Amino acid sequence: MARPVTRVKDWGHHMLRAKISKIPLLLAAALCASVLPLQSQPAPRDRQEIGPIEGVSFHTRYIRLGADTGGLLYEPNVLGPKARFAMVQTHPSSNNFSNPSGREMASRGYRVLLIDYHGRDLAPEAMMEDYLPSLSQGIGYLRSLPGVEHVLVMGHSGGASMTALYGAVSTVGPSACQGPDKIYPCNGKNIEHLQKADGFIMLDSPLGAFERMSGIDAAWTAHGRDPKLDMFNSANGYNDTTKEAKYSPDFIKRYYAGQRAHHMANMAHAAARLKAIEAGKGMFDDDELLQIRDMGPNIIGARLFEADLSLAHHTKEPHIILKADGTQPVEIAESVRPAQAQEAFEGLRKLNVMSVNTTVRHFLATFALRTTADYAITDNDITGVDWHSAYNSPPSNAEKISAPALVLSNGCMYLIVPDEIIYNHLGSKDKTYVVNEGSTHGFTPCAPKYGDTVKRIFDYVDSWISKPGRF
Repeated sequence: MARPVTRVKDWGHHMLRAKISKIPLLLAAALCASVLPLQSQPAPRDRQEIGPIEGVSFHTRYIRLGADTGGLLYEPNVLGPKARFAMVQTHPSSNNFSNPSGREMASRGYRVLLIDYHGRDLAPEAMMEDYLPSLSQGIGYLRSLPGVEHVLVMGHSGGASMTALYGAVSTVGPSACQGPDKIYPCNGKNIEHLQKADGFIMLDSPLGAFERMSGIDAAWTAHGRDPKLDMFNSANGYNDTTKEAKYSPDFIKRYYAGQRAHHMANMAHAAARLKAIEAGKGMFDDDELLQIRDMGPNIIGARLFEADLSLAHHTKEPHIILKADGTQPVEIAESVRPAQAQEAFEGLRKLNVMSVNTTVRHFLATFALRTTADYAITDNDITGVDWHSAYNSPPSNAEKISAPALVLSNGCMYLIVPDEIIYNHLGSKDKTYVVNEGSTHGFTPCAPKYGDTVKRIFDYVDSWISKPGRF
């Protein structure tokens, strides 16, 4: 899932020229620790203690993995039995060094390398495949550390979508993201020999290309909003007082048909522009700018389930639920999220809320996928989507993963149904799907009654990794 890019993204890209006074103390200490090339890195010695958390102190150290890739290594001060496990993690559109998984897993005895790739990631034309070599470099570095026996790839949000892509390509090669079924196949030139991981952890993963499509405003037209497809129109079931909705089956069907029509038109326009570019008739020889006016660029999109909580509400099958009372029953998981459609309503005419500024190639590679006439998001499923038509598609990529895999969804979010779909597509014989009761997309509780959701999530990740016989 896309997240707003913060200014902190520039730090690693201009690391050697940055003024340390502008960097928070923690990162300043980490960045100063080392700027040596990968092959010159000694065993970690410089310890900047920022714990203890749960009684275990740890340190961080900046690792230069390449000219355009850096990592922040979280490592326990005292290396115990769990230090034989290491995790690498990244995200395609934000600074990743402060992700809570670093401190949380290091405090539990693991080594964690959070990676920032600064090649084309700040440009509109960046592709998902561009980030994969940096994860491979991270795996190679972690395997070089004394005592490391197993390396896992872990991702959160859009980073979890990337984790699925990495798992697919590292398992079967570039063919995983190529072929005639793909609307825009990956280039594949720099991802032929990726380091293999021993396991994969996907935390609150969206559905890649589908995430953007699901945020299309079906009511948008160049001349104003169509009231018959307006999800915020009271005549269609929206309650302006409660900010919730109860849409009729007829409206839901028409809305999804409208979303699909918009997406097909956007893809047709992008495909036509690509044909012109390749024929030498485009604005530029290689690519050109493209604005998609009806699509939300992040989680604030015009999605019916953000207002009508009966949609994307519960899983099809029973799964492990991490309860606030400490129990872990296996039952149908239900989302406890509040209605959030008001954010989309307030941003309908804001540039960065309901439009995507991208390029023709980037749109086709990252956001385009095929749907059929029965496309819909129901109470417990998503139908009518060709998951194999996009290479940025976690369900399709999950099919090629064979190593142990954990999918963990936050219960105060709308991703429990998408994450069950990813889980069902996993090719792993050893796979687990877990829902954490009451946690938001950022892992924190959406109400006090849900307790310490952050601790509960990473305690479970800890127990899953360290289960005897898994690795």
